[in-house]
Amino acid sequence: MESNLLIPLLTIVLPLLGAGAGYLIKENIEKKKDLLNEVNKERRELYQQFVDLIIDVFSGTKTGKQNKDIQLIQKLFVFYKKYVLYASPEVINSFSDYFQYLYSADGQTGVLDHKIHFRKLSRIMFEMRKDLGLSNKNLGKDGEKLFRALITDFDKVMN
Repeated sequence: MESNLLIPLLTIVLPLLGAGAGYLIKENIEKKKDLLNEVNKERRELYQQFVDLIIDVFSGTKTGKQNKDIQLIQKLFVFYKKYVLYASPEVINSFSDYFQYLYSADGQTGVLDHKIHFRKLSRIMFEMRKDLGLSNKNLGKDGEKLFRALITDFDKVMN
């Protein structure tokens, strides 16, 4: 008698359990997808701020060089505070490499090697583009060609 009751009970309970598990899995995937969309939205805004900042530096604002450098460093620190929660590890590492280069150059001679400086900056943008799912094909090893529109003597600086 027990086996007669067990089969109908299992045919009712197992599909309900499967549907419940499927619903929970789907909800979990949807939550992750929503969170990722929000993170990507925040990344795009922050990365755009970084690009705007770097392009402003190259546009040749009229402030003095020392004042301009101080403003740039302050803006980079503000950017760092915002992006550290949203950026991928590759972007964070590229940004850290750039700052380490600035610290070491400042401590040694105070003069930046333009080739290294541009390569470090372009690497950050390269990683940002990759993080956003954009193609980096034909932009050079570290994205060096991202600065071609801003630099007239690009080949001298990069080679």
